[in-house]
Amino acid sequence: MVKQVARAAIVEGFLERLDDVVDRCQAAIWDAVPSYGRSGDPLESDVRDAVRANVVALARVLAEGRELRREELMRIESVGARRAESGIPLQDVLHAYRTVSRVCWDDLSHECRRAGGEALEATIGLAEAVLRYTDQISTSVAEAYAQAQRAIVREQEGARREFLTDLLYGTEASPAEVLQKAHTFGYDLSLSYIALVGCGPGPDGGKEAIVASAVGRVSVLANADPIVIQKGDQTIALLPAEPFADVGAVPEKVVVELGGGWLFGMGGPDPGLEGIRRAYLEAREALEIGMALSLDGPVFRFDDLLLYHFLRLEQVLVDRFIDQMLGPLIGYDERRKGELLKTLDAYFAADGSVKIAGELLFAHPHTVTYRLKQIERLTGWSLRNPEDKLRLQLALRAHRLSQSRREPDR
Repeated sequence: MVKQVARAAIVEGFLERLDDVVDRCQAAIWDAVPSYGRSGDPLESDVRDAVRANVVALARVLAEGRELRREELMRIESVGARRAESGIPLQDVLHAYRTVSRVCWDDLSHECRRAGGEALEATIGLAEAVLRYTDQISTSVAEAYAQAQRAIVREQEGARREFLTDLLYGTEASPAEVLQKAHTFGYDLSLSYIALVGCGPGPDGGKEAIVASAVGRVSVLANADPIVIQKGDQTIALLPAEPFADVGAVPEKVVVELGGGWLFGMGGPDPGLEGIRRAYLEAREALEIGMALSLDGPVFRFDDLLLYHFLRLEQVLVDRFIDQMLGPLIGYDERRKGELLKTLDAYFAADGSVKIAGELLFAHPHTVTYRLKQIERLTGWSLRNPEDKLRLQLALRAHRLSQSRREPDR
């Protein structure tokens, strides 16, 4: 009973100087934690309110000899979340709470000394209670801060992805607005960028981080960070071109870092916002063309595939060209499940060698010769005429490109 009376008297004396305690707590925070002082006036009022609520909660816990109630903890946790939103480091937030506890204990110990020797037991109990209180609020504040920070990161990541999508596909925002927004995410879009669009092994969810790590190692000398984003099954990377003596060798370096299994289209480098978009579209198309035609990889450069780019521009005219050159063969193969198109493709791949074409098709050379004569008869084009051969080769490539664009999930 004596202990409770002494404890109540000590806490009552402490509360009589509540405003003075709050003032000293806030001043101590500003002295001990520089990040609070740098935040200026907008934070000052909120900190004072939070300190007052903290001191009052401590006094109630001490006076009633109990733990913090859930509603009291929730108010303290909300402060931790607000500090995360203000960008105050967690260690500084916890330092601020420990500072308040220290100032409060300094004042409480003064009251204990005034109470004399009979308050020794109450003093020990109060000291233990202050330590428990500090541990409890530190844990709660840290958890609330981490939860708020995760939410902020998710929100920022969503905003980053939305920005990059607008960057790649176009936006109604002015160039100045785009450049300013890019700056908030740490991107310097005044540079020339190489665009890579790739497909590789593993689940889509982990590819962005893998490629980001690889291009980061390749671009270690760059003055700006690479930009990496996952869109569906394609991983897009924009690398500053400035530090590379040979930008054409960059994709192969990335593939080496990734350890193989990847295919990349490459576009650019091009300067400015429109240049970045153009480089991206070129890289995406180069990858599509390379995969559709089963070209030798692992890197497909847009500049090497300009001919096929033109074969994709006017689909109506391309379809008309395909029908003119290959229409009878396509119809024959569909009706009879034939392999005339496949045979013609193998013949060109074998550089006109019937023997090698047969090996590619697992067919006898006589069979290949017979099919080639059927092709000439059905189409009216001659495989001995260089002009006809060129047109047939282009038509075959155009047909494969056209088919790939019509396939689902492409």
